[in-house]
Amino acid sequence: MLKKIWPLFLILLLAFVLRFYKLAEVPHGMAWDEVAIAYNGFAIFNTRRDEWLQKLPITFRSFGDYKAPFAIYESGIFTALFGMNLWAVRLPFAIYGVLAVLATYLLFKELFYKHENREKWALLAAFILATSPWHIHYSRMAFESGISLSMMVWALYFFYRYLRLEKNSNLFLSVILAVATIYAYHSSKVTVPLLFLFLLLTNLSFFKKKIKDLIIAAIMTLALLAPFLWDAFMANGLARASSTIFSQGYDFFELIKNILSNFLSYFSLDYLIFGKNMGNFRHGDGKFGIIEPVSLALIITYLFSKKQEKNLFSLSLIMIFLGLLPAVISQGQSSSLRSFLALPGVILLVILAIEQIFNKLKNKKKLFLIILVSLYLFILGAYQKNYYQNYKQRNNDDFMDGYLETMTYLRNLDRSNIKQIVFTNDYQQAYIYTLFAFEVNPIAYQGGILNLFFFTDKVDASDLAKENTIVVASKFDNMGDRQADKVIKGSDGQGRFFIYLPL
Repeated sequence: MLKKIWPLFLILLLAFVLRFYKLAEVPHGMAWDEVAIAYNGFAIFNTRRDEWLQKLPITFRSFGDYKAPFAIYESGIFTALFGMNLWAVRLPFAIYGVLAVLATYLLFKELFYKHENREKWALLAAFILATSPWHIHYSRMAFESGISLSMMVWALYFFYRYLRLEKNSNLFLSVILAVATIYAYHSSKVTVPLLFLFLLLTNLSFFKKKIKDLIIAAIMTLALLAPFLWDAFMANGLARASSTIFSQGYDFFELIKNILSNFLSYFSLDYLIFGKNMGNFRHGDGKFGIIEPVSLALIITYLFSKKQEKNLFSLSLIMIFLGLLPAVISQGQSSSLRSFLALPGVILLVILAIEQIFNKLKNKKKLFLIILVSLYLFILGAYQKNYYQNYKQRNNDDFMDGYLETMTYLRNLDRSNIKQIVFTNDYQQAYIYTLFAFEVNPIAYQGGILNLFFFTDKVDASDLAKENTIVVASKFDNMGDRQADKVIKGSDGQGRFFIYLPL
Protein backbone atom coordinates (compact mmCIF):
# COMPACT_ATOMS: atom_id res chain seq x y z
CA MET A 1 0.00 0.00 0.00
CA LEU A 2 2.81 2.43 0.91
CA LYS A 3 4.59 1.68 -2.36
CA LYS A 4 1.43 2.68 -4.22
CA ILE A 5 0.72 5.78 -2.17
CA TRP A 6 4.09 7.48 -1.89
CA PRO A 7 4.46 8.49 -5.61
CA LEU A 8 1.02 10.15 -5.50
CA PHE A 9 1.87 11.76 -2.15
CA LEU A 10 5.08 13.25 -3.60
CA ILE A 11 3.22 14.59 -6.64
CA LEU A 12 0.56 16.19 -4.44
CA LEU A 13 3.26 17.62 -2.18
CA LEU A 14 4.99 19.10 -5.23
CA ALA A 15 1.68 20.53 -6.44
CA PHE A 16 1.05 22.02 -3.00
CA VAL A 17 4.46 23.71 -2.79
CA LEU A 18 4.24 25.09 -6.33
CA ARG A 19 0.86 26.63 -5.61
CA PHE A 20 1.27 27.83 -2.03
CA TYR A 21 4.86 29.11 -1.90
CA LYS A 22 4.74 32.92 -1.61
CA LEU A 23 1.08 32.81 -2.62
CA ALA A 24 0.38 36.37 -1.44
CA GLU A 25 3.64 37.73 -2.89
CA VAL A 26 3.70 36.40 -6.46
CA PRO A 27 1.93 37.63 -8.49
CA HIS A 28 2.68 40.84 -6.65
CA GLY A 29 -0.31 43.10 -6.27
CA MET A 30 -3.98 42.29 -6.60
CA ALA A 31 -5.82 42.33 -9.92
CA TRP A 32 -9.20 44.05 -10.30
CA ASP A 33 -11.02 40.75 -10.62
CA GLU A 34 -9.39 39.39 -7.48
CA VAL A 35 -10.37 42.36 -5.34
CA ALA A 36 -13.88 42.45 -6.83
CA ILE A 37 -14.42 38.78 -6.01
CA ALA A 38 -13.05 39.30 -2.49
CA TYR A 39 -15.03 42.43 -1.68
CA ASN A 40 -18.31 41.11 -3.05
CA GLY A 41 -17.73 37.90 -1.10
CA PHE A 42 -17.16 39.98 2.04
CA ALA A 43 -20.31 42.01 1.31
CA ILE A 44 -22.45 38.91 0.72
CA PHE A 45 -21.18 37.16 3.84
CA ASN A 46 -21.85 40.15 6.09
CA THR A 47 -24.98 41.69 4.57
CA ARG A 48 -26.30 39.13 2.06
CA ARG A 49 -25.98 41.90 -0.55
CA ASP A 50 -23.32 42.72 -3.14
CA GLU A 51 -21.65 46.10 -3.68
CA TRP A 52 -24.73 47.30 -5.60
CA LEU A 53 -27.04 46.06 -2.80
CA GLN A 54 -28.47 43.24 -4.89
CA LYS A 55 -29.62 40.54 -2.48
CA LEU A 56 -27.96 37.12 -2.94
CA PRO A 57 -27.49 37.52 -6.71
CA ILE A 58 -26.76 34.66 -9.09
CA THR A 59 -24.81 36.95 -11.39
CA PHE A 60 -22.72 39.78 -9.91
CA ARG A 61 -22.75 43.10 -11.71
CA SER A 62 -19.31 44.09 -10.36
CA PHE A 63 -17.61 46.31 -13.00
CA GLY A 64 -20.36 45.58 -15.51
CA ASP A 65 -18.73 42.26 -16.44
CA TYR A 66 -21.36 40.20 -14.56
CA LYS A 67 -19.27 37.65 -12.70
CA ALA A 68 -20.26 34.06 -11.93
CA PRO A 69 -21.27 33.55 -8.28
CA PHE A 70 -19.49 30.45 -6.94
CA ALA A 71 -16.06 31.97 -6.25
CA ILE A 72 -17.61 35.08 -4.70
CA TYR A 73 -19.77 33.21 -2.20
CA GLU A 74 -16.86 30.94 -1.32
CA SER A 75 -14.46 33.86 -0.96
CA GLY A 76 -16.76 35.38 1.66
CA ILE A 77 -16.28 32.31 3.83
CA PHE A 78 -12.49 32.29 3.50
CA THR A 79 -12.06 36.01 4.22
CA ALA A 80 -14.37 35.66 7.22
CA LEU A 81 -12.14 32.88 8.55
CA PHE A 82 -8.72 34.29 7.69
CA GLY A 83 -9.24 38.04 7.28
CA MET A 84 -9.42 40.48 4.40
CA ASN A 85 -5.97 39.87 3.00
CA LEU A 86 -4.56 38.63 -0.29
CA TRP A 87 -3.48 35.24 1.09
CA ALA A 88 -7.01 34.48 2.26
CA VAL A 89 -8.43 35.58 -1.10
CA ARG A 90 -6.13 33.32 -3.13
CA LEU A 91 -6.24 30.39 -0.69
CA PRO A 92 -9.33 28.56 -2.06
CA PHE A 93 -8.04 28.84 -5.62
CA ALA A 94 -4.73 27.25 -4.65
CA ILE A 95 -6.61 24.48 -2.82
CA TYR A 96 -8.67 23.77 -5.95
CA GLY A 97 -5.42 23.65 -7.90
CA VAL A 98 -4.08 20.84 -5.71
CA LEU A 99 -7.43 19.04 -5.74
CA ALA A 100 -7.38 19.13 -9.55
CA VAL A 101 -4.13 17.18 -9.49
CA LEU A 102 -5.69 14.50 -7.28
CA ALA A 103 -8.79 14.40 -9.47
CA THR A 104 -6.63 13.99 -12.58
CA TYR A 105 -4.91 10.97 -11.04
CA LEU A 106 -8.27 9.37 -10.21
CA LEU A 107 -9.81 10.24 -13.58
CA PHE A 108 -6.92 8.75 -15.55
CA LYS A 109 -7.11 5.56 -13.50
CA GLU A 110 -10.69 5.27 -14.73
CA LEU A 111 -9.89 6.23 -18.33
CA PHE A 112 -7.06 3.68 -18.52
CA TYR A 113 -8.80 1.10 -16.35
CA LYS A 114 -8.28 -1.74 -18.85
CA HIS A 115 -4.71 -0.73 -19.68
CA GLU A 116 -1.82 -2.69 -18.23
CA ASN A 117 0.04 0.36 -16.91
CA ARG A 118 -2.90 2.46 -15.78
CA GLU A 119 -1.20 3.38 -12.47
CA LYS A 120 1.80 4.77 -14.38
CA TRP A 121 -0.36 6.83 -16.72
CA ALA A 122 -2.50 8.16 -13.89
CA LEU A 123 0.57 9.23 -11.91
CA LEU A 124 2.20 10.75 -14.97
CA ALA A 125 -0.98 12.68 -15.86
CA ALA A 126 -1.14 14.06 -12.30
CA PHE A 127 2.56 14.95 -12.47
CA ILE A 128 2.16 16.81 -15.77
CA LEU A 129 -0.75 18.82 -14.39
CA ALA A 130 1.11 19.50 -11.13
CA THR A 131 4.08 20.93 -13.05
CA SER A 132 2.11 22.63 -15.84
CA PRO A 133 2.98 26.36 -16.04
CA TRP A 134 -0.52 26.99 -17.37
CA HIS A 135 -2.15 25.33 -14.37
CA ILE A 136 0.28 26.74 -11.80
CA HIS A 137 -0.37 30.24 -13.13
CA TYR A 138 -4.14 30.08 -12.67
CA SER A 139 -3.90 28.23 -9.35
CA ARG A 140 -2.06 31.16 -7.75
CA MET A 141 -4.59 33.93 -8.34
CA ALA A 142 -8.28 34.47 -7.67
CA PHE A 143 -9.54 33.65 -11.16
CA GLU A 144 -12.63 31.45 -11.40
CA SER A 145 -11.28 29.25 -14.22
CA GLY A 146 -9.19 27.16 -11.81
CA ILE A 147 -12.20 26.29 -9.66
CA SER A 148 -14.21 25.34 -12.73
CA LEU A 149 -11.48 23.11 -14.16
CA SER A 150 -11.04 21.28 -10.88
CA MET A 151 -14.75 20.58 -10.51
CA MET A 152 -15.02 19.53 -14.16
CA VAL A 153 -12.28 16.91 -13.70
CA TRP A 154 -13.94 15.63 -10.53
CA ALA A 155 -17.27 15.45 -12.38
CA LEU A 156 -15.64 13.42 -15.15
CA TYR A 157 -14.05 11.09 -12.61
CA PHE A 158 -17.34 10.29 -10.92
CA PHE A 159 -19.02 9.89 -14.32
CA TYR A 160 -16.53 7.28 -15.49
CA ARG A 161 -16.61 5.61 -12.10
CA TYR A 162 -20.38 5.33 -12.49
CA LEU A 163 -19.95 3.74 -15.91
CA ARG A 164 -17.66 1.12 -14.40
CA LEU A 165 -19.33 0.42 -11.04
CA GLU A 166 -22.92 1.42 -11.91
CA LYS A 167 -23.45 3.04 -8.50
CA ASN A 168 -26.03 5.84 -8.50
CA SER A 169 -24.08 7.89 -5.96
CA ASN A 170 -21.27 8.38 -8.47
CA LEU A 171 -23.66 9.64 -11.15
CA PHE A 172 -25.34 12.04 -8.76
CA LEU A 173 -21.99 13.39 -7.55
CA SER A 174 -21.01 13.90 -11.18
CA VAL A 175 -24.23 15.85 -11.81
CA ILE A 176 -23.70 18.07 -8.76
CA LEU A 177 -20.10 18.88 -9.71
CA ALA A 178 -20.89 19.43 -13.38
CA VAL A 179 -23.69 21.86 -12.49
CA ALA A 180 -21.40 23.60 -10.00
CA THR A 181 -19.01 24.43 -12.85
CA ILE A 182 -21.83 26.39 -14.50
CA TYR A 183 -22.01 28.60 -11.41
CA ALA A 184 -18.22 28.85 -11.21
CA TYR A 185 -17.11 30.24 -14.55
CA HIS A 186 -18.70 31.54 -17.75
CA SER A 187 -16.69 29.31 -20.12
CA SER A 188 -18.13 26.26 -18.37
CA LYS A 189 -21.59 27.21 -19.62
CA VAL A 190 -20.39 26.25 -23.10
CA THR A 191 -17.82 23.52 -22.48
CA VAL A 192 -19.35 21.35 -19.75
CA PRO A 193 -22.90 20.79 -21.10
CA LEU A 194 -21.55 19.93 -24.56
CA LEU A 195 -18.89 17.63 -23.10
CA PHE A 196 -21.38 15.66 -21.04
CA LEU A 197 -23.80 15.54 -23.97
CA PHE A 198 -20.99 13.96 -25.99
CA LEU A 199 -20.33 11.44 -23.20
CA LEU A 200 -24.03 10.63 -22.99
CA LEU A 201 -24.29 9.99 -26.73
CA THR A 202 -21.13 7.89 -26.87
CA ASN A 203 -22.47 5.75 -24.02
CA LEU A 204 -26.06 5.66 -25.22
CA SER A 205 -26.29 1.86 -25.25
CA PHE A 206 -25.28 1.82 -21.58
CA PHE A 207 -27.81 4.48 -20.58
CA LYS A 208 -30.64 2.74 -22.44
CA LYS A 209 -30.38 0.16 -19.68
CA LYS A 210 -30.28 2.87 -17.01
CA ILE A 211 -33.30 4.97 -17.95
CA LYS A 212 -34.34 5.41 -14.32
CA ASP A 213 -30.89 6.72 -13.33
CA LEU A 214 -30.89 9.01 -16.34
CA ILE A 215 -34.30 10.47 -15.51
CA ILE A 216 -33.30 11.12 -11.88
CA ALA A 217 -30.03 12.73 -13.05
CA ALA A 218 -31.96 14.92 -15.51
CA ILE A 219 -34.38 16.04 -12.80
CA MET A 220 -31.46 16.79 -10.46
CA THR A 221 -29.74 18.79 -13.18
CA LEU A 222 -32.81 20.92 -13.89
CA ALA A 223 -33.47 21.49 -10.19
CA LEU A 224 -29.89 22.55 -9.54
CA LEU A 225 -29.88 24.76 -12.63
CA ALA A 226 -33.20 26.43 -11.79
CA PRO A 227 -31.61 29.54 -10.17
CA PHE A 228 -29.21 29.85 -13.11
CA LEU A 229 -31.98 29.49 -15.68
CA TRP A 230 -34.16 32.04 -13.90
CA ASP A 231 -31.24 34.46 -13.77
CA ALA A 232 -30.37 33.82 -17.41
CA PHE A 233 -33.82 34.68 -18.75
CA MET A 234 -35.20 37.03 -16.09
CA ALA A 235 -32.09 38.94 -14.94
CA ASN A 236 -28.48 39.41 -16.08
CA GLY A 237 -27.29 35.82 -16.49
CA LEU A 238 -26.79 36.18 -20.24
CA ALA A 239 -25.15 39.61 -20.11
CA ARG A 240 -21.76 38.16 -21.00
CA ALA A 241 -23.18 36.87 -24.27
CA SER A 242 -22.65 40.38 -25.64
CA SER A 243 -18.90 39.68 -25.67
CA THR A 244 -19.20 36.83 -28.18
CA ILE A 245 -18.58 37.29 -31.87
CA PHE A 246 -22.22 36.43 -32.55
CA SER A 247 -23.32 39.79 -31.13
CA GLN A 248 -20.91 41.96 -33.14
CA GLY A 249 -23.09 42.37 -36.22
CA TYR A 250 -20.96 40.25 -38.57
CA ASP A 251 -22.49 38.77 -41.69
CA PHE A 252 -22.18 35.02 -42.27
CA PHE A 253 -18.84 35.09 -44.10
CA GLU A 254 -17.29 37.55 -41.64
CA LEU A 255 -18.48 35.34 -38.78
CA ILE A 256 -16.88 32.21 -40.27
CA LYS A 257 -13.68 34.13 -41.01
CA ASN A 258 -13.45 35.36 -37.41
CA ILE A 259 -14.16 31.92 -35.96
CA LEU A 260 -11.45 30.30 -38.09
CA SER A 261 -9.00 33.10 -37.34
CA ASN A 262 -9.64 32.81 -33.60
CA PHE A 263 -9.35 29.02 -33.70
CA LEU A 264 -6.05 29.02 -35.59
CA SER A 265 -4.56 31.65 -33.25
CA TYR A 266 -4.50 29.01 -30.50
CA PHE A 267 -2.12 26.82 -32.48
CA SER A 268 0.71 29.26 -33.16
CA LEU A 269 4.09 28.48 -31.58
CA ASP A 270 4.23 32.01 -30.16
CA TYR A 271 1.10 31.27 -28.15
CA LEU A 272 1.64 27.61 -27.36
CA ILE A 273 5.33 27.68 -26.41
CA PHE A 274 6.61 31.24 -26.01
CA GLY A 275 3.77 32.84 -24.06
CA LYS A 276 3.16 35.64 -26.55
CA ASN A 277 -0.16 37.08 -27.77
CA MET A 278 -1.80 36.57 -24.36
CA GLY A 279 -2.62 40.23 -23.91
CA ASN A 280 -1.34 40.91 -20.40
CA PHE A 281 0.50 39.42 -17.44
CA ARG A 282 -2.72 38.31 -15.80
CA HIS A 283 -3.01 35.66 -18.51
CA GLY A 284 0.61 34.53 -18.64
CA ASP A 285 4.17 35.33 -17.63
CA GLY A 286 5.17 36.50 -21.11
CA LYS A 287 7.81 33.80 -21.59
CA PHE A 288 6.21 30.38 -21.11
CA GLY A 289 3.22 29.32 -23.18
CA ILE A 290 0.32 27.08 -22.29
CA ILE A 291 2.10 23.84 -23.15
CA GLU A 292 5.62 22.56 -22.54
CA PRO A 293 7.80 21.90 -25.64
CA VAL A 294 8.17 18.22 -24.69
CA SER A 295 4.37 17.85 -24.54
CA LEU A 296 3.95 19.47 -27.94
CA ALA A 297 6.62 17.19 -29.43
CA LEU A 298 4.85 14.14 -28.01
CA ILE A 299 1.46 15.27 -29.33
CA ILE A 300 2.82 15.92 -32.84
CA THR A 301 4.49 12.49 -32.84
CA TYR A 302 1.23 10.84 -31.83
CA LEU A 303 -0.91 12.73 -34.35
CA PHE A 304 1.32 11.59 -37.20
CA SER A 305 1.54 8.01 -36.02
CA LYS A 306 -0.34 5.35 -37.95
CA LYS A 307 -2.22 3.89 -34.97
CA GLN A 308 -4.15 5.80 -32.31
CA GLU A 309 -6.23 4.56 -29.39
CA LYS A 310 -9.62 5.29 -30.97
CA ASN A 311 -11.91 6.04 -28.02
CA LEU A 312 -9.54 7.98 -25.81
CA PHE A 313 -8.04 9.79 -28.80
CA SER A 314 -11.51 10.98 -29.82
CA LEU A 315 -12.23 12.01 -26.24
CA SER A 316 -9.01 14.05 -26.03
CA LEU A 317 -9.80 15.92 -29.26
CA ILE A 318 -13.36 16.64 -28.14
CA MET A 319 -12.14 17.89 -24.76
CA ILE A 320 -9.59 20.18 -26.43
CA PHE A 321 -12.10 21.49 -28.97
CA LEU A 322 -14.84 22.13 -26.41
CA GLY A 323 -12.31 23.66 -24.02
CA LEU A 324 -11.22 26.08 -26.72
CA LEU A 325 -14.75 26.82 -27.93
CA PRO A 326 -15.64 29.57 -25.37
CA ALA A 327 -12.43 31.38 -26.29
CA VAL A 328 -12.90 30.88 -30.03
CA ILE A 329 -16.38 32.43 -30.03
CA SER A 330 -15.30 35.35 -27.82
CA GLN A 331 -14.43 38.73 -29.22
CA GLY A 332 -10.77 39.66 -28.83
CA GLN A 333 -7.35 38.07 -28.94
CA SER A 334 -6.21 34.65 -27.77
CA SER A 335 -7.04 34.01 -24.13
CA SER A 336 -5.32 31.39 -21.99
CA LEU A 337 -8.02 32.07 -19.39
CA ARG A 338 -11.08 31.38 -21.54
CA SER A 339 -9.43 28.30 -23.09
CA PHE A 340 -8.25 26.87 -19.76
CA LEU A 341 -10.78 24.02 -19.73
CA ALA A 342 -8.95 22.46 -22.70
CA LEU A 343 -6.02 21.50 -20.45
CA PRO A 344 -7.28 18.02 -19.37
CA GLY A 345 -7.74 17.10 -23.04
CA VAL A 346 -4.19 18.20 -23.80
CA ILE A 347 -2.84 16.05 -20.97
CA LEU A 348 -4.86 13.05 -22.17
CA LEU A 349 -3.35 13.43 -25.63
CA VAL A 350 0.15 13.62 -24.12
CA ILE A 351 -0.40 10.46 -22.06
CA LEU A 352 -1.65 8.60 -25.14
CA ALA A 353 1.53 9.62 -26.95
CA ILE A 354 3.71 8.48 -24.03
CA GLU A 355 1.88 5.15 -23.81
CA GLN A 356 2.37 4.51 -27.52
CA ILE A 357 6.13 5.13 -27.34
CA PHE A 358 6.42 3.17 -24.10
CA ASN A 359 4.74 0.10 -25.61
CA LYS A 360 7.12 0.11 -28.57
CA LEU A 361 10.20 0.08 -26.37
CA LYS A 362 11.64 -3.20 -25.15
CA ASN A 363 14.52 -2.83 -22.71
CA LYS A 364 14.64 0.90 -22.11
CA LYS A 365 11.16 1.69 -20.87
CA LYS A 366 12.30 2.78 -17.43
CA LEU A 367 15.03 4.98 -18.92
CA PHE A 368 12.46 6.59 -21.23
CA LEU A 369 10.24 7.54 -18.28
CA ILE A 370 13.21 8.85 -16.28
CA ILE A 371 14.30 11.07 -19.17
CA LEU A 372 10.73 12.24 -19.71
CA VAL A 373 10.19 13.21 -16.07
CA SER A 374 13.61 14.91 -16.02
CA LEU A 375 12.66 17.04 -19.03
CA TYR A 376 9.46 18.18 -17.35
CA LEU A 377 11.36 19.00 -14.15
CA PHE A 378 13.96 20.94 -16.16
CA ILE A 379 11.22 23.02 -17.81
CA LEU A 380 9.58 23.50 -14.41
CA GLY A 381 12.86 24.78 -12.96
CA ALA A 382 13.25 27.31 -15.77
CA TYR A 383 9.65 28.40 -15.36
CA GLN A 384 10.00 28.85 -11.60
CA LYS A 385 13.18 30.88 -12.00
CA ASN A 386 11.46 33.23 -14.43
CA TYR A 387 8.29 33.34 -12.33
CA TYR A 388 9.94 34.45 -9.10
CA GLN A 389 12.63 36.68 -10.63
CA ASN A 390 11.36 38.28 -13.82
CA TYR A 391 7.59 37.87 -13.80
CA LYS A 392 7.23 39.29 -10.29
CA GLN A 393 8.84 42.52 -11.47
CA ARG A 394 6.93 42.76 -14.73
CA ASN A 395 3.34 42.36 -13.57
CA ASN A 396 3.01 45.68 -11.71
CA ASP A 397 0.46 47.28 -14.01
CA ASP A 398 -1.68 44.21 -14.63
CA PHE A 399 -1.95 43.36 -10.93
CA MET A 400 -2.36 46.97 -9.78
CA ASP A 401 0.71 46.74 -7.57
CA GLY A 402 0.79 49.20 -4.69
CA TYR A 403 -2.95 49.64 -4.19
CA LEU A 404 -3.18 47.46 -1.09
CA GLU A 405 -0.08 48.97 0.53
CA THR A 406 -1.39 52.47 -0.16
CA MET A 407 -4.82 51.74 1.28
CA THR A 408 -3.29 50.09 4.35
CA TYR A 409 -1.12 53.16 4.94
CA LEU A 410 -4.13 55.48 4.66
CA ARG A 411 -6.18 53.29 6.96
CA ASN A 412 -3.53 53.52 9.68
CA LEU A 413 -3.35 57.33 9.51
CA ASP A 414 -5.18 59.60 11.92
CA ARG A 415 -7.90 61.01 9.66
CA SER A 416 -9.88 62.92 12.30
CA ASN A 417 -9.00 66.36 10.86
CA ILE A 418 -8.95 65.33 7.22
CA LYS A 419 -11.58 66.95 5.00
CA GLN A 420 -10.78 65.07 1.82
CA ILE A 421 -8.50 62.45 0.29
CA VAL A 422 -7.79 63.23 -3.35
CA PHE A 423 -6.93 59.86 -4.87
CA THR A 424 -5.62 59.24 -8.37
CA ASN A 425 -7.64 56.96 -10.60
CA ASP A 426 -4.86 56.62 -13.16
CA TYR A 427 -4.72 52.88 -12.49
CA GLN A 428 -8.55 52.71 -12.52
CA GLN A 429 -11.07 51.08 -10.17
CA ALA A 430 -9.51 52.74 -7.11
CA TYR A 431 -12.84 52.63 -5.29
CA ILE A 432 -12.95 48.82 -5.07
CA TYR A 433 -9.52 48.68 -3.42
CA THR A 434 -10.75 51.23 -0.89
CA LEU A 435 -13.83 49.14 -0.13
CA PHE A 436 -11.68 46.04 0.31
CA ALA A 437 -8.90 47.54 2.42
CA PHE A 438 -11.24 49.54 4.68
CA GLU A 439 -13.72 46.63 4.87
CA VAL A 440 -16.61 48.96 4.05
CA ASN A 441 -20.13 47.67 4.52
CA PRO A 442 -21.85 47.85 1.09
CA ILE A 443 -24.90 49.53 2.60
CA ALA A 444 -22.65 52.22 4.07
CA TYR A 445 -20.84 52.51 0.74
CA GLN A 446 -24.02 53.13 -1.20
CA GLY A 447 -25.06 55.51 1.58
CA GLY A 448 -22.06 57.71 0.83
CA ILE A 449 -19.48 56.75 3.46
CA LEU A 450 -16.69 57.11 0.88
CA ASN A 451 -17.45 60.80 0.36
CA LEU A 452 -14.17 61.52 2.11
CA PHE A 453 -12.44 60.15 -1.00
CA PHE A 454 -12.37 62.05 -4.26
CA PHE A 455 -11.30 59.68 -7.03
CA THR A 456 -10.11 61.56 -10.09
CA ASP A 457 -8.10 61.01 -13.27
CA LYS A 458 -6.49 64.43 -12.82
CA VAL A 459 -4.21 65.01 -9.84
CA ASP A 460 -1.61 67.78 -9.92
CA ALA A 461 0.36 70.19 -7.74
CA SER A 462 -2.67 72.48 -7.23
CA ASP A 463 -4.28 69.78 -5.06
CA LEU A 464 -1.44 70.14 -2.55
CA ALA A 465 -2.70 73.60 -1.56
CA LYS A 466 -6.07 72.28 -0.41
CA GLU A 467 -6.63 72.55 3.34
CA ASN A 468 -6.59 69.37 5.46
CA THR A 469 -6.32 67.23 2.33
CA ILE A 470 -4.34 64.09 1.70
CA VAL A 471 -3.27 63.71 -1.92
CA VAL A 472 -2.43 60.35 -3.46
CA ALA A 473 -0.81 60.74 -6.87
CA SER A 474 0.52 58.23 -9.40
CA LYS A 475 3.81 58.13 -11.26
CA PHE A 476 2.05 59.86 -14.16
CA ASP A 477 1.03 62.98 -12.21
CA ASN A 478 3.01 66.24 -12.15
CA MET A 479 3.29 67.26 -8.51
CA GLY A 480 5.90 69.99 -8.86
CA ASP A 481 8.98 70.16 -6.65
CA ARG A 482 7.47 68.91 -3.42
CA GLN A 483 8.68 65.52 -2.21
CA ALA A 484 6.06 62.96 -1.25
CA ASP A 485 5.72 62.10 2.43
CA LYS A 486 5.34 58.44 1.53
CA VAL A 487 6.24 56.57 -1.65
CA ILE A 488 4.67 53.18 -2.32
CA LYS A 489 6.89 51.19 -4.64
CA GLY A 490 6.04 48.28 -6.87
CA SER A 491 7.91 44.98 -7.00
CA ASP A 492 10.16 46.49 -9.67
CA GLY A 493 11.41 49.07 -7.16
CA GLN A 494 9.77 51.98 -8.96
CA GLY A 495 7.37 54.39 -7.24
CA ARG A 496 3.71 53.83 -8.07
CA PHE A 497 1.81 55.87 -5.48
CA PHE A 498 3.01 59.15 -3.96
CA ILE A 499 1.24 60.23 -0.78
CA TYR A 500 1.24 63.87 0.32
CA LEU A 501 0.05 64.70 3.82
CA PRO A 502 -1.35 68.13 4.84
CA LEU A 503 1.32 70.70 5.71
